Amino acid sequence: MNAAFNAPPNRIFKRGLQRSILLILNILVFITVGCGYKFGEASKPAVLPTNTKTILVESSVNNTVITGVETELTNEMRREFALDTKLKSTVENGDVILKTIIASYDDTPSAYRADGKELTRLGTLRVSCSLLQSETRRTLWKNDFSASYAYTVTDSIQGTLSNRRRAISQMIRDLAPRIHRSMYDSF
Repeated sequence: MNAAFNAPPNRIFKRGLQRSILLILNILVFITVGCGYKFGEASKPAVLPTNTKTILVESSVNNTVITGVETELTNEMRREFALDTKLKSTVENGDVILKTIIASYDDTPSAYRADGKELTRLGTLRVSCSLLQSETRRTLWKNDFSASYAYTVTDSIQGTLSNRRRAISQMIRDLAPRIHRSMYDSF
């Protein structure tokens, strides 16, 4: 007869427990080494240079046909960094430079009225950001962002354009803190 059946129950339990522990350890080793997963910090984030104390938020570049959106984004980003306690915002010669480019604005119908006319449109604003070290012009951080907001289409062009402008302002107010937070999350 099999030796496992003749062994005392206590010994069988210990052997099963040992096998279970070994199995769990093997799984943990596979997870931590085999697939590249690490417990705790997965990879060391980029580090701001130690002498970095100031940031220059450059005027945004507007690659869309919508005028004035670059000024609004620039002002909102400067307002966001003015509240910053880690980097002091400056108007010239910062240790690092934040560049923002309004890459595109798309406007698509999102709902229709019963008569087939547009009821709402969905605007999507895309912004590319980069943080450069002033002295070397080396890119320290780069990321793309987008925000969407629906607005109502009215019977007048003036009303629709006014609604679109308010939607763009809301997208910018949504993007500024996300950009600020994402930059710090990378360091």
